[in-house]
Amino acid sequence: MTWWESWFGEEYLDLYPHRDLAAARREVAFALAHLPPAPAPVLDLCCGTGRHSIPLAEAGTPPIGLDYSAPLLDLARRRDRHTLLVRGDMRALPFHDASFRTVVNFFTSFGYFRTEAENTAVVEEIERVLCPGGAFLCDTFGRDHVLARLVPEERRSCGGKQYRIRRSWDAGTARLEKEIEVRRAGSTEIFRESVRAYTPDELVALLEGAGLRVASVWGDFDEAPLGPDSPRLIVLAKKAEKPS
Repeated sequence: MTWWESWFGEEYLDLYPHRDLAAARREVAFALAHLPPAPAPVLDLCCGTGRHSIPLAEAGTPPIGLDYSAPLLDLARRRDRHTLLVRGDMRALPFHDASFRTVVNFFTSFGYFRTEAENTAVVEEIERVLCPGGAFLCDTFGRDHVLARLVPEERRSCGGKQYRIRRSWDAGTARLEKEIEVRRAGSTEIFRESVRAYTPDELVALLEGAGLRVASVWGDFDEAPLGPDSPRLIVLAKKAEKPS
């Protein structure tokens, strides 16, 4: 079983409680300000608990949310019974060609797969399900910013559980590796995270290699330009219009 098949459950929610609806509203407002007019229909790719799906619907652009994690989708359904939620694999999206005007992918939900061919397949699927002239907004972390602040080990207590978190950087694979040890009631479980960290040039090349054209790049949701210590790497890419 790969790390992303087992990790996104209650422990994940324990460790990321600060990702709240208020932050999602700010991020969605930024996205809608920069996406083309009439962005619906929208695919919220890797929607998780539906944090971004809710403000998208509030803004009049109700999305379809897709995620692989059944526990996160269950929580999303409890939070919002109106959004259509689909369980699926982002490497093989269960949608017809040209189904969406917009695809959004927030909170570093890209680069999960071990091989670059798999991560490339994700981008190719996004290009496939976009209609001509459609747009893709991708939000991942700023690699240099994260590496400069990497905490090798920390401990936390929450939800009646004790967490020991170890982080490391694998320069050979350009991946951030995390081991999460969870202790509760005398038992111990080990979970992992492993995310490919892209430089701006690498991510742009990946998107453009799949046939998308990168239109804009930012360093945070306050519209800050991308710099060497930007906390985020936000890229807006577009699919070509149909030839006239």
